[in-house]
Amino acid sequence: MSAAQPAVPDRETPGDEAPFAAETSMTSPRIAALASAVEAGNQEAVEEFWKEAAETGSPLMEPTDDASLTLVTFLWRDPGDTENVIVLFCSAPSGDLREFRMQRMPGTDLWYRSYLMPSRLRTTYLLSVNDPMEPFESYAEVLRRLPEYEPDPLNPREYTLTGDRDRFRVSVLELPAAPKQPWNIPRRGVPKGHSRMQTMDSAVLGTRHHVSVHTPPGYTDDGDEYHVFLLFDGWSYYNFAAITTVMDNLLYAGRIPPYVLVMHTNEDQEIRARELTCHDPFNAYLNQELMPWVHANYHITSDPAKTVVGGSCFGALAAMYAAHRAPERFGCVISQSGSYWWPGKDVPEKEEEWLTRRFEESPKLPIRFSMDIGSLERSIVDHDPMTSHRNMVAALEKKGYEVDFSEFLGGHDMVCWRGTVVDRLRSFHPGR
Repeated sequence: MSAAQPAVPDRETPGDEAPFAAETSMTSPRIAALASAVEAGNQEAVEEFWKEAAETGSPLMEPTDDASLTLVTFLWRDPGDTENVIVLFCSAPSGDLREFRMQRMPGTDLWYRSYLMPSRLRTTYLLSVNDPMEPFESYAEVLRRLPEYEPDPLNPREYTLTGDRDRFRVSVLELPAAPKQPWNIPRRGVPKGHSRMQTMDSAVLGTRHHVSVHTPPGYTDDGDEYHVFLLFDGWSYYNFAAITTVMDNLLYAGRIPPYVLVMHTNEDQEIRARELTCHDPFNAYLNQELMPWVHANYHITSDPAKTVVGGSCFGALAAMYAAHRAPERFGCVISQSGSYWWPGKDVPEKEEEWLTRRFEESPKLPIRFSMDIGSLERSIVDHDPMTSHRNMVAALEKKGYEVDFSEFLGGHDMVCWRGTVVDRLRSFHPGR
């Protein structure tokens, strides 16, 4: 890579709120050097560039005069039929997709787009080749179009998202100063707990549920009852947040007491969107079927102060509602990027930020909250996640609740939640 460093333009430095605006005044030194070589007639330079990109991976990351910012350049090699390429970030706002459109280097098969980004950023992205350039109309539209996108073929770092019937790979972007996530990595000498997975058919709901229970190392049916952590979207947390490894590592380091971890996953996205959105029949399932089954089969506490319910997105909404409806069972809530905008502007005759209103109207309940959200989360037409989340936090604090709240640099993304879930859980055990 070129040793030259791009100078930061004389303007206000982009903060956490807007890292995805393309810098038209910024040029990647490596791209500029290649363009100069091509203009001079050196076509071999293009092949050398692609060889180098295959070895080092994509996107290109180049330092700037400001260590807090990194120039990131995304790449696409045209197989011969490319008309356009869009870089779709997990944290990107809706609107004009031209802001995320790559440009082609004349006389080559190289498409690229450069962005000036915070060096602490961690996020995910996809590429859309020959995109119809139609703005998203809703979050449902984003999910519908997801199968049309693809991960970056030059980026070896990726993970898989689940859809209604398929699974979709996404590429991971981790800039040089992104916060470390050491608790998600297996450690030598740390005893491992045991996980047991099964399906459960609910008589209350008439739907099937996947439940995996992780018991800590040395688990026994005798002695003190175990703390319990009910976690929604358990499949994602298990596979992409390595949540069982997190629990084993934290326990070994003495940062948390022994927990029995209950990972719950809905059958598909359509059922998830119905059952996790303040759905009273789902709460009946939790209190009449799931939790009684856990109590019957595992040596767990009935103390709500030692019972955590949590999740992200709709899972956080469900956790918050579960505690609101049954504080005698769930006394601690972990909320990661909760969808407190629900039911949104597109649902007729329903109150926006419905759950926030319920907490405002009810007496203060014996519940503690540990909450976070990404500072880059953006509105997709029909809701504003940042404003609604901050409104919920403000409403809880005004009511006198104990709320541990933070905003991390990132978006609505498991690659961020996998790290911050550690802080959320540890906030209930400050002395450890």
